[in-house]
Amino acid sequence: MAHSLLLIPVPELELVVRPRLERHAPDLMPLDEDEVIAYITLLGPFAGLDAINDGLISELQSFFSDVLPFGFQLTGVSTFPGGTTYLSPEPAAPFRQLTHELMRRFPEYPPYGGEFSDVIPHLTVPIPTGEDAEQLRFEVGPRLPISAHAREARLYWWEPHHRRTLETFTFGTTAA
Repeated sequence: MAHSLLLIPVPELELVVRPRLERHAPDLMPLDEDEVIAYITLLGPFAGLDAINDGLISELQSFFSDVLPFGFQLTGVSTFPGGTTYLSPEPAAPFRQLTHELMRRFPEYPPYGGEFSDVIPHLTVPIPTGEDAEQLRFEVGPRLPISAHAREARLYWWEPHHRRTLETFTFGTTAA
């Protein structure tokens, strides 16, 4: 189902995530090869295209302009009960705090459609059928922890074969 989401790109992980996606799920690759692949979702699904207007963009711009850039590390490989494999950011608190504040501002868009009661910040890493998290631990584990920086958020549109950034919000443009 097509939807938008608010995310924090993690360019430091593009070289890990992009080749795996190209190899194992090329149909999920965005058409624009410069488009973000590695990210941590803050809120999604978010607004439909019909609800994305200048007022919403302005509200998001104001919100993210007060967020100070922050550093974090991706520290471990984990798996959700449904089998999705991910890298854990530490500290996780800034991501949770941003998600909870966005939930307060936009209660009509609960994280993950309200499917889960707990917000667990994560960077999903594609695992092909037949492979497990142990293979990813073998490939990525020796590189951990990986240092990264959150400098911006993006309003991103996701649909099969047509993913794109709709707007980028730079952190700290009004913060003291």
